[in-house]
Amino acid sequence: MSDTMSPVIVYDGNCGFCRAAIRFLVPRLAPAGVVQPWQGADLTTYGLTEDQARARMWFVQGGQRHGGAAAFTAWARTGNAAARAAGRLLSLPGITRVAAGAYWLVARKRHRIPGPWEHTRTL
Repeated sequence: MSDTMSPVIVYDGNCGFCRAAIRFLVPRLAPAGVVQPWQGADLTTYGLTEDQARARMWFVQGGQRHGGAAAFTAWARTGNAAARAAGRLLSLPGITRVAAGAYWLVARKRHRIPGPWEHTRTL
């Protein structure tokens, strides 16, 4: 994994909720250098396994990998002023635990979340 690589978000491209969240958040929060569904990514480039990528979103920057709620927090800290404030808030000890729990719950049920999106099947 290169230390000089642009920031990368790796997410579940088969998850309609995930795709909708990325489409909504990237232009409003913090543009990343690369936004990549794990299904089409060379995961070894990012130091990730398929099991890791299936389980949660990842934010990779400067040789560091952050998964799940920590990925969202690290990503937010690279964004505009409001995003950076949210990233600082999400970094507070009690809030970090709540965010991790909420992320785990959403990630576990993401294919069942109703909405105007469609989920596709992982082969």
